[in-house]
Amino acid sequence: MSRLYKFMFLYLFMLLSVLLYLTSCGGSKKIATFSFDEYALTNPQNISKTISNVTIEVDPLSPSKIYDYPELFSFNYDDLPEALQTLNLSSYYPSDLNGKRWCWTFGTGRFLLAAFKIKITNKTPHILRMKDARIYLVVDGEDPIKAVTFLGNPQLYRVGEQGESVLPKSAIDGDESLIHWVTYFEEQYEKERPKGLLSMTYPIGLASQVIALNKNAYKLINDVNKEILPDFSYSGILLFPHIISKKNVKLAFYDITTKTDAAGNPIEKAKFEFPLKLESVNMWYDDMQKKWKVGNPPAPTAAK
Repeated sequence: MSRLYKFMFLYLFMLLSVLLYLTSCGGSKKIATFSFDEYALTNPQNISKTISNVTIEVDPLSPSKIYDYPELFSFNYDDLPEALQTLNLSSYYPSDLNGKRWCWTFGTGRFLLAAFKIKITNKTPHILRMKDARIYLVVDGEDPIKAVTFLGNPQLYRVGEQGESVLPKSAIDGDESLIHWVTYFEEQYEKERPKGLLSMTYPIGLASQVIALNKNAYKLINDVNKEILPDFSYSGILLFPHIISKKNVKLAFYDITTKTDAAGNPIEKAKFEFPLKLESVNMWYDDMQKKWKVGNPPAPTAAK
């Protein structure tokens, strides 16, 4: 037997030994947990505000609500580009009991971005043009943060000296779109996460492809081309390039036109503000039901 084959045999033997130890040690499996911060409305009862027949409803998004929005976060493995159909993706995102997989697209690990589900209802007699509005995340001690204004390009391209990985076009261009920011923080997570002998590389680019598959649900409220007709509503997403971490924060909508004159010129503009609070959340993965749950995992039962 050549030295190469002996080395390969020894390597496989050691690898199988480690795997056998990890899966059989103590006859139990460690429960996966995840702790993170999220923004919530300071007053949960005030999810909406109305001024002069314009109503804005706000729902702060976080991984704790991932199953509330399947149109945003669920996907099928077979629908992904072949470059992402890998073992490491299955390791990070196992399927649920129905064969669906779930990916929180607005950040990874500790890099969770401030995102909101918004509904604006226009009961005025005029068209509501979003290009006239200014939407900011206001954080104490920082300049106001503008919401992302366009989705970006999720088309994947090979990168690296040997084309060993893939990135969406917006991440390569750095165009500050939604696709750019979610991929940027995937890369940051991969750089700083703990790495062991058998750790799997994080599937960078996944969030962009889940967004592409669910594109119709990723309508941006801050799209400057959007108009809301009288007696119509518009629902969409607000995303800010801001990691959830601050205590004194508010979501603010400025220059929302609530009244116009006969010629259609604005004669009244309103400001809508939604104060936010920082909350800590724990989640654990229920391997029997194949889903994440809010709270702490059950205590292990004593061996009989």
